[in-house]
Amino acid sequence: MTQLLESEIYDKRRSMGMSQYVLADKVGVTRNCIQQMECHEHLPRAETIFDIMQALEFSEDENINFLKKYFNAYHKDKALQKEREKELAGMV
Repeated sequence: MTQLLESEIYDKRRSMGMSQYVLADKVGVTRNCIQQMECHEHLPRAETIFDIMQALEFSEDENINFLKKYFNAYHKDKALQKEREKELAGMV
């Protein structure tokens, strides 16, 4: 999931020439929050992601494509987490 956020949000922010400070101000979060998200250290709430998409002026097509990728990444991560939990339960 964090890789998706990096590839979609970081790339869009950079292509717009927008700093982390400006994006953070538009979204209402700290620059540190944006930095941690872009460096795979933080997974923001869905509401924050929607605010970021708006701040980055995603087009309708970009919204649809991103949300499809986000949905798929969420379910993939959830399946991997369940698999990992089963592995750990077998080790106990």
